Amino acid sequence: MLRLVRYLDDAFKLAWFDLANVRSFHIRTKLLMALIPSTVLILIVTGFVTNWYSKQFLNEAVERSVRIQALAVAHEVSGFLNLCQEDLLELAQLPVSATSLEQFWAVHQHMRGWSYTEVAFIAPTADNSIFFVGIGEKLVQVPRSEVSFIRPSPSGVLADLQNIGREEVLISPVVEGIYPLSSGKLLGRNTVRKIIRFAVMLWKPDGHPEGALLLGVDAHRVRDILSLYNSPQSPIFAYVRSPEVRYCYMFDKDGWILFQSEELDDHPKELSSETARTGLSGVFGKPGLERAFKPDIKHNDFWQMVSSLQSGQPGLITIQSDDSGFSSGAYLVNIGYAPIRFKAGLDRKPDNYAGVAFVDRSRLGLWAGYRQVDVIFVVSLFTMIMIAFVIYVLSRVITRPIFDLAAAVNHIQETGEFKEIELPNHDFETNFLRFSINNMINTIKNQLEEIRLKDVSIQKVTQERPAILEEDRPPTNTLLLAHDVGDIIGSGPVIESLKVEILKAASVDADVLIIGETGTGKQLTAEAVHKYSVRASKAFISINCGALDENLLLDSLFGHTKGAFTEAKTDRKGAFLAAHGGTLFLDEIGTASPKVQQALLRTLSIRKVTPLGSDREFDVDVRVITATNEDLKELVDKGRFREDLYYRLNVITIRTPALRDHKENIPTLANHFLRQACIRMEKEYVALTQGALEKLLIHIWPGNVRELKNCIIRAVAMVEGQLIYINDIRLEEERTPPAVEPSHPPTEVFVSSPSAEERPSIPPDLVLNERQKKAFSIFLEKGEITRVEYQQAVGNGFPSRTALNDLQDMVKKGILKRTGHGPATRYCLVKEIEPST
Repeated sequence: MLRLVRYLDDAFKLAWFDLANVRSFHIRTKLLMALIPSTVLILIVTGFVTNWYSKQFLNEAVERSVRIQALAVAHEVSGFLNLCQEDLLELAQLPVSATSLEQFWAVHQHMRGWSYTEVAFIAPTADNSIFFVGIGEKLVQVPRSEVSFIRPSPSGVLADLQNIGREEVLISPVVEGIYPLSSGKLLGRNTVRKIIRFAVMLWKPDGHPEGALLLGVDAHRVRDILSLYNSPQSPIFAYVRSPEVRYCYMFDKDGWILFQSEELDDHPKELSSETARTGLSGVFGKPGLERAFKPDIKHNDFWQMVSSLQSGQPGLITIQSDDSGFSSGAYLVNIGYAPIRFKAGLDRKPDNYAGVAFVDRSRLGLWAGYRQVDVIFVVSLFTMIMIAFVIYVLSRVITRPIFDLAAAVNHIQETGEFKEIELPNHDFETNFLRFSINNMINTIKNQLEEIRLKDVSIQKVTQERPAILEEDRPPTNTLLLAHDVGDIIGSGPVIESLKVEILKAASVDADVLIIGETGTGKQLTAEAVHKYSVRASKAFISINCGALDENLLLDSLFGHTKGAFTEAKTDRKGAFLAAHGGTLFLDEIGTASPKVQQALLRTLSIRKVTPLGSDREFDVDVRVITATNEDLKELVDKGRFREDLYYRLNVITIRTPALRDHKENIPTLANHFLRQACIRMEKEYVALTQGALEKLLIHIWPGNVRELKNCIIRAVAMVEGQLIYINDIRLEEERTPPAVEPSHPPTEVFVSSPSAEERPSIPPDLVLNERQKKAFSIFLEKGEITRVEYQQAVGNGFPSRTALNDLQDMVKKGILKRTGHGPATRYCLVKEIEPST
């Protein structure tokens, strides 16, 4: 870091030298070069100081944490030893017998979750001793003849108890217990355990010793306490530490490192001091504890810790990182230690039984230094940004007039709005420049206005010019004229594809299904298929299934014999027999009732018909072409159309395109309809202006070609000159009257009547919907109407069922009267509401 500071200092000096010799810098650049280097230097010095102080506080926090860890482990081990003492005193209150010892061992195993290794009564004579050894989940009794072979000898406990008080408990160091077992599966084997023994003397009423009670606990239980407190499951675990190795170990007052903590998953592992003795030299192994370790006297830090243990004082040792001792390459090694205290009797002070050390290898200070560098870098970067921002603001204030003027000019260039620049007065130069720019803007505005007026004049003349329609347009692609179907008007990929499909369908003798929106020419397509097929010389019969009710449609299709029903005065062939050898076209096939569908399916399957009232079947050779503006597959899914009939009809499918999909043919179609309308109305040729044609081209045409045809016919009928202008084209949405608010019911609604000069009105007491109001003029003009005429009058291709509902509603209201049956059904206006002349 010092090298970095020197390097930055030299760089700043060089920068100042260059700055002094260069006077052409912008004021903003000069401020940046003057303030940023000095600010960064101050931040670096401040970072060094704060880093030193923060390291001191961090090290102190780590030291406190290590002290607490060592004290907590020592306190827990002391509590464990005192718990074993309490259990022994509890056992002393029970009568001495093998049964009571077994029960005591089982009850405490259940309560504690672990078991004692030794439970015994040692009598002055070995023959009266009772000695049990805990092997796993079982308690095994050592034969009395073999008690004397146990090591360390239990009889030595009696002698040791003579040297302490009557009610005091004797605790042994960690020793190796060897138990000769000659029964069961353990026959001929010695069981070895590292144990800590607790013993208390039993006295007879006469004051003589009766014997000693003995409890032995496995030293692994103490090792488990060390391991628990060195793991994330520790009761005092507070936060996740860095990944350096940390461990605890237990040592006695003689300086022997007895064992160390292990991972919690390594409980079965033997007691070891392998990690604790890393970097130390000394004596390895002692009798009974072959893996214990005693460091040499040269390791002053360790022996200082042992000396403090002997005096009962906890403490902390801090070792700097080097290649020896406890450090093992760590930056700091903190060793906290505390004594394990054991109180032998109620009237005695706790004795220092052993000690616990917690070794914490921490790089927290080093990591904090790295973090400090990161923070300094971020703060420096942020400071440089803030300084740059402040300098930017100051420079903007100083040079704001000229920048504002430049921004105003750029805004004009970006938006194209030529407005005079209005800025506060700052100085003479800026005001003079603003005046000159405003004069230039006014000149440009005047020129643009002249250009705009010329463009409007040119556009008006262009829109009023006759449009170039079919006869004046050259063919766009001669390859698309290869398939000529004279009845289909238009060109382009969409129409040519339709013509190809028509010719392909006509070339084979198969049933055809035509699908398309209303007004797309499904009838014309069916006629073209018939015309170019081998059946062209035969009959072409067309029936609209939606225009007839069920019985009349069946009669129209299959015919009847004379006398089949009351009104059957003569025989009737029906459409299938009439079209024999030719083509039968069924429009709106989706409206056919289930009964009609079943009859059609049978006829198409066997190609035979049976007229109503006849017992004879007639063979028919008919090509059936059906058309619909509905999705038959969707009707099949809803159960309104037979699936087997759908697949019977859907042999060849032709889709008639909507007009919006081939708008390039609108000029050709418009020219065709113009010629037809002029001939029909006996007018000279009327032409479309360019504006009118553009209006036709941008319309959506929901009614497709039929709507276009009606629009052209209406324009020809209403135009007075030889040109149809843009205002003469009245589209459907332009002719729809505004809706009347529900709170104000209509009292008088006018509908067009070509033959009357005064428009008739709907009586105020009649409530009609918008469709009924729209068709009311036809009722008044003709006096009667059919369902098909009602649909055509309303327009928009709404379903026949809706038309029937509207007509029946007016019959119920007494406006119309229904006469006739089937196709002859008509709805006549009631005389009471006819308009007066």
